[in-house]
Amino acid sequence: MFCLLKQKLLPFFVFFAFFYAFISINGVSAASRIPENPEQIAWHISAQAVTFDNKRNLYIAEDDVVITGGKTRLEADYVEFSNITKDAFARGNVFLISGEDSITCNAMNINLTTETGTVTHGTIFIRKNNFYINGENIKKLGKFSYSADRGSITSCSGESPDWKISARNIKVTVEGYGTARDTVLWAKNIPTVYSPFLVFPVQTKRQTGLLFPRITSSDRKGFEYEQPLFIAISRNTDATIYADYMSDRGAKIGTEFRYVLDNKTKGTIFFDFLEDDKIDDGTDTTKNYSFSTTPQRTNSDRFWFRMKHDQDLAHGFTAKLDIDVVSDEDYLHEFKDGFTGYNGSKEYFEKEFGRSLDEYNDNIRKNQLNVNKSWSTYSFNFDAVWYDNINARRQDIDDTTLQTLPSLQFDAFKQQIGPSKFFYSLDSEYTSFYRKDTSATLVSGQRADIYPRVYLPLKLGKFFNFEPFAGVRQTIWHTNEFTDINGNSDNIRTRQMYDMGAQLSTKLIKIFNPHNQFADKIKHEIIPKLEYAFTPGIIQDDLPSFDYLDRIEKQNHLTWSWTSNFTSRKSRISPKGQEITDYRNIAYVKLYQSYDITKYRDKESRPFSDITLVTELNPINFITLDTNIAWSPYDNYFNTFNIGNTIKTNRGDNLRTEYRYTKNTSESLYSRIDVSLTDELTTYYSIEKNLKEKKTVETQAGLAINKSCWTLNLYFSQSSEEQSIAFLINLHGIGEFGTK
Repeated sequence: MFCLLKQKLLPFFVFFAFFYAFISINGVSAASRIPENPEQIAWHISAQAVTFDNKRNLYIAEDDVVITGGKTRLEADYVEFSNITKDAFARGNVFLISGEDSITCNAMNINLTTETGTVTHGTIFIRKNNFYINGENIKKLGKFSYSADRGSITSCSGESPDWKISARNIKVTVEGYGTARDTVLWAKNIPTVYSPFLVFPVQTKRQTGLLFPRITSSDRKGFEYEQPLFIAISRNTDATIYADYMSDRGAKIGTEFRYVLDNKTKGTIFFDFLEDDKIDDGTDTTKNYSFSTTPQRTNSDRFWFRMKHDQDLAHGFTAKLDIDVVSDEDYLHEFKDGFTGYNGSKEYFEKEFGRSLDEYNDNIRKNQLNVNKSWSTYSFNFDAVWYDNINARRQDIDDTTLQTLPSLQFDAFKQQIGPSKFFYSLDSEYTSFYRKDTSATLVSGQRADIYPRVYLPLKLGKFFNFEPFAGVRQTIWHTNEFTDINGNSDNIRTRQMYDMGAQLSTKLIKIFNPHNQFADKIKHEIIPKLEYAFTPGIIQDDLPSFDYLDRIEKQNHLTWSWTSNFTSRKSRISPKGQEITDYRNIAYVKLYQSYDITKYRDKESRPFSDITLVTELNPINFITLDTNIAWSPYDNYFNTFNIGNTIKTNRGDNLRTEYRYTKNTSESLYSRIDVSLTDELTTYYSIEKNLKEKKTVETQAGLAINKSCWTLNLYFSQSSEEQSIAFLINLHGIGEFGTK
């Protein structure tokens, strides 16, 4: 599958990843600091036998010796302790605890005040990162500085660690840097990689340094090595530079800049650039670098800029900025994976900002500035939206993409009108539409729209709720270049419409009391509802058409629905002895159908819509089922059939299956299984099939080994466009430097 060169290079880079990971060391955590005036600490000695040497002013303790003071504790078989200088000599099963960190050794000379001294055949343990420094002769140069001769470093416990890095001489300063000479990376007892000299940062705080690399190989990019460099600029800003070498495509440089100005103001900027060695000009020599769903790509300068920013403004206003600009249609197909790939960027933005990206295959990318203010019953929005049409930009054709520059919306939520029984709501907007290139019908212009509604909630008897409503809509357009189907080119157009309707509903509630491990109580709520909506049909062909508001369809529908909700309640006692009540939605079921009265009056054959069923089931924590099904009462066939289920186990196994079907359009199947073979070994396999075209869209398989001090991830991916294999490793205790 891969060329011979890649097969030869891959083992080398696998070992190099182990070695290079050490360069990105997050270091050892600092020992807990002793008080600012350590001389004031009172030291206590206990042992089987304690004597005092008056000439040397020295305490001599033997057998089960324990010396304590502040956060320091020294244990040994034999100790000589000076009460004046606070120097201590200890030998035999020596164990020193300082804060959360410790030293074990055969013998030790140390000043308990300055924490300087020498250690013979010892091990320093840094608890925060489970980090060990071993050496025949270790010098403790200060509270946070060490020097070791013929030593080693690892985060694995035991006499035979899974990995370690040995050196003739090691110098380490916590919150500083470390150096090592004649270093060797060991896998168990096997030496793998040698380096004559090594320099590495040793920080427990956010510091500049190299993160763990990503190694892959694919038939489109060749061998790929992606190395991030993290740069801590200040407490509230940082950056990461990604150097992505691809043997068949060149070097791609990526940057990530993050900043936090206050609790509500933050942003992240990504930018990637590649001088691609390959193009797609439609010839046989470049066909391996094309995509079947995109046009030819002759550019070699490729980039992707995306960012999101949240801004807290004065008087309760907030602003959100989203930018997404990509060089060509192929780019997001090409770079879906990786540290700065589409999938990772989308997941990051969704998690950190609650906003996503357009789909990778969308050639019109949305860029938006939104300013918002919300009150308890009103909201205001300012939107400026620019859609970047990649096809029009690259092919130098007319760009009639509709832009919104800007749009103002003021809405009133449904609320009571004074002391009356009436309620009202309001939707209003002013929008300025712009097109770079126009035609007789695709024009620029402005539109103002106001749409108030009035409601009258009523009770019919004891059980039914009845709510009629009526609304009016006034719309005004202004255009300079629009000519309608009648040849009229008036600048000002207006439209007046109304709508009306009502809904009749009731709610039935039943409380069950199972009092078992599943639930203490279960509430079943049934809501039958009958809705009527009427909008008269008017001629709108002579109006400009910008979006859905310009063509409001005639409506004369009667809709019935049946909704069931099941909610469980379970009380439990927390570890602190407090009673906690958990509520869980265990089932949601909605069935509905509409009847078109206009179609019936016009003698059309199909006035009934599809019967639609929507369910979300979560009966227990380990099983979920969601469906969206539409059944035609005339064809006795499903026009839509979407179903998905997830099954989980306590040990971490997971099975997710999705089937999606839309009549005459698409049919697909996706399945993924994650299996925990042991506590340390997990594997997964996923497959997505296009059943309509009878082809496999993508197959992925992966393996993860989670040891106490390292993690290995190996996964394989194959699609119709590309196949690749990736290798990732994390040496615990030092790899967490890359965690952000």
